[in-house]
Amino acid sequence: MTEADIQSIALFFYFALLDDRRAIEASTQALALCRDKKHRNPELSTPVALVAATKITWDKYKVRVTRGRPNTSVESGWLIPEGVDLGPWREFQKTASEDELLTVIWSKILNVEDNDISEGLGITQGTIRYRLGRALRKLGTMTQGVGKLKHGTAGR
Repeated sequence: MTEADIQSIALFFYFALLDDRRAIEASTQALALCRDKKHRNPELSTPVALVAATKITWDKYKVRVTRGRPNTSVESGWLIPEGVDLGPWREFQKTASEDELLTVIWSKILNVEDNDISEGLGITQGTIRYRLGRALRKLGTMTQGVGKLKHGTAGR
């Protein structure tokens, strides 16, 4: 596993859980699981192993987190660039279905290919594309309000 793979696992849990402490715990478990999957099956591509491992670990952690109620702090080491508004993401994380949330993270944040996501989850690429399209429409409506608000108040 490369440093980029480790970072991808950490980002997955940061955006999925919005809880610093649990993101670190879950990332550690998913990394170990991903390495184990690759060890048992060296032919398995890293993105497929990453999707499978993060999904299995997510299933263990999702019951411990109240979606939409972030538990993050500056001291934890997660650095969000200045000027980035996580408000729309928090709203999306709270209102999106689990399938939509995870698919957006894998596809758009981690840049995992649709075929690797589908193989990692054992579902069709068409299902992945459907979930992604539905999620992006939902997320798009949440970000439109933020853009209008910023542009509308800029001249005042």
